[in-house]
Amino acid sequence: MSDSTPGDQQNVETSHGRSFQQGDHTYALPTDNGEHSRLDLQHEAVRIMLEGRLYQTPELVRQALAQAEDGTINILDVGAGSGRWAIEMSEEFADAKVLGIDLALPSVLSDTTRSLPSNCSFRVLDVNQDLAKLDLTFNVIHTRFVEPGINDTDLFFYDVARLLRPEGALLLVGANAQIVDDQGKVFPLHKPGEVGTLPAEASLLEEVSVGPPAFMPWMGDMHYDGAEAMSFNLVSMLESNPNYSRINVSEIPNGVTRPVEMTEAQRKLSEIMQKNLLLLLPAFKAIMLRDGGFPSEFAENLFEGSRKEIEELPPAVRGYANFVFVTAVRSDMPWVPRTQPWQEPPGYDVYDYIIRPL
Repeated sequence: MSDSTPGDQQNVETSHGRSFQQGDHTYALPTDNGEHSRLDLQHEAVRIMLEGRLYQTPELVRQALAQAEDGTINILDVGAGSGRWAIEMSEEFADAKVLGIDLALPSVLSDTTRSLPSNCSFRVLDVNQDLAKLDLTFNVIHTRFVEPGINDTDLFFYDVARLLRPEGALLLVGANAQIVDDQGKVFPLHKPGEVGTLPAEASLLEEVSVGPPAFMPWMGDMHYDGAEAMSFNLVSMLESNPNYSRINVSEIPNGVTRPVEMTEAQRKLSEIMQKNLLLLLPAFKAIMLRDGGFPSEFAENLFEGSRKEIEELPPAVRGYANFVFVTAVRSDMPWVPRTQPWQEPPGYDVYDYIIRPL
């Protein structure tokens, strides 16, 4: 396939047994096979939430794909990860050309036992600086959980609008995550310098997933500004952008329902998300050792304790996430560049909103 060969330049580096974005650590999580396996699980979880679909608004997607230009239909997956969404979209829409872009090529490309659809391709591009290299326009542009790796979310929406055809659809998926008790009560996040608010039995998992005050300087280096946009900022940015119309947002909660009340689909979803969290632990450990300057023994004890809390102890705490699905339609008017950055409302405090991605 074109633009999908292992010879593509991949800006990655190895640290503590994991591969990461080289140099700029804006996107903190790994870009390796282990992370792609976790993203496959995450893909399964999203499909369960969407009742087996690949996208949240079938009619909107069908309308966008009907806007063929010179007989071509193009779909772009920004932050393609493991490549699952792009591959399955190319299988569902055989007449469309599907392109996935990310910091690294999906590991499936090195699997000689699997042939990919001829209408699916991948390129190594950094969303923060390489979108201008794309010389196509697209009917549908999809992103899933890429916000933490975007330097300027507002500018990103303008760049994406330039790539969308009139009446094209922007599909966004994100998650607002919290730590809750077994009754579904959300523990308050604490700001730098505040005394922790979680119970002692939750401390290890909380330190990994949320970050106590002692860890805040390290956690602050991880890019949470974009993640927070998934609730409040994201819709505000899109509504203030003249290139978009018909903005819609919906949320699907996951993780609070008590086991006895779960449907089969909810039970499967809960199991997948627990596995997802377990797969994140070694990634966070490698990040801590790379960026935090913590002793190896300390990191090992922290993450082993977190694993036991998830797998072995009574559920004093649970991971909880509102999965956020946002759609927007490209207006018919000519593309309008940004004249000034989006402004936060007066009195805005990032810690007042649900922030941290799992």
